[in-house]
Amino acid sequence: MSTAFAIGVGTKNSNGEWLEVFYQQPIFQPSSTIIDAAKSSIGYTGGNQTIEVDSKDLTALATALTSTDPAQAAIATSCTESQKPVVITILETDEASQSTPEVYLKLHLLSHRLVKPHGIDLSGMFGLLPNVAWTNQGAI
Repeated sequence: MSTAFAIGVGTKNSNGEWLEVFYQQPIFQPSSTIIDAAKSSIGYTGGNQTIEVDSKDLTALATALTSTDPAQAAIATSCTESQKPVVITILETDEASQSTPEVYLKLHLLSHRLVKPHGIDLSGMFGLLPNVAWTNQGAI
């Protein structure tokens, strides 16, 4: 069973590196049908992965999720209109994060009270969080 799944919208810097990611409705311990939908629509192959997706990928994911998880299907559909980069983060195991989107997913799991403090591996997270200045235009 996977640890977490989420569709996020974020900001990248001029080097293409993630600055931050917002996950509207992360899922802790997603069902196998959600993971299967990710495998068939966006090329998820297992493990902990951060997959940047476009509107075509999101439409395919929304179609695959419509009958099993309408809420996630709606999020995928709404993200097709995003002007910012969209990422799908899937954590198969709870281990030290390897990317900024993974860290933000774990922080969102805590914020949504889906996991308790010390209930998820946050080791090494500060090294993956870039220094960000917040403006009325978002993160820079």
